[in-house]
Amino acid sequence: MADREAFVREVMAVFDELPPALREAINYAPEPLDPKGLAALCRRHGAGNVVAMIERKLKRMASRSAAS
Repeated sequence: MADREAFVREVMAVFDELPPALREAINYAPEPLDPKGLAALCRRHGAGNVVAMIERKLKRMASRSAAS
């Protein structure tokens, strides 16, 4: 990309608009999220579906924690 700083600003702007639980999941994931892999998933399945999948996974994790 010609203007890397513009790209980074755009990515951060999109990141800031994500739901708080999703931002936290990305920031504190047990294993680092590969940006290229995440982008490939979004292209393949649609960003909305990827977000929904991550949110479902977070809910399952929260319900397991609450049950413990």
